[in-house]
Amino acid sequence: MRALAQAAKVNLAATTYHFGSKKVLYVETFLRRFRRVNARRTELLAAADREADGQPLPVERIVECMMRPPMEIGLEHPAFNKLLARTLLAPPKFLHQQLQAELEPNLQLFIAALERALPEVPTAVLNLRLALALGAVLMFGVQMSAFKVKREARREAAFLKELVRFTASGLASAPATLGAELARLRPPPHRKRTA
Repeated sequence: MRALAQAAKVNLAATTYHFGSKKVLYVETFLRRFRRVNARRTELLAAADREADGQPLPVERIVECMMRPPMEIGLEHPAFNKLLARTLLAPPKFLHQQLQAELEPNLQLFIAALERALPEVPTAVLNLRLALALGAVLMFGVQMSAFKVKREARREAAFLKELVRFTASGLASAPATLGAELARLRPPPHRKRTA
């Protein structure tokens, strides 16, 4: 807290006054950008739906609506990719409820759009594939944030185009397994770390 107060050039007491605790500061620091990403995703998907006039969206369009905002914010604020990866891979217990509240409704919008676009792919398969794709994007973002490369609009557009094409191809491919088989699989229960 002291290091953060010094970096922000504020009194340590002001940090405590505004946030109350380190946990609240962590949650607000994370959600400040995470909420922007989710809000932008929702806006893009809603605009695409309006343009489609009731027709299912192309898979690549859905994926672009989902991938563009985190890529853009990661390029604008490279350290956020590292915070995002750390938070999503090993979320602190005090953040579980906020993460679920922020992430689940957003993901459900995209799953619903994918179900309309890909009625032949079982929902359980779409959920798995979307989790795999988001994990890959997250790790890609962390790697990109490690490079000190001057930003260039054409290169960034090319990265996004490849990311969208790669992800959409995986989502739209024929299922390798039955959705019912995946639905029976349950992730292992979350275990608390022991000292």
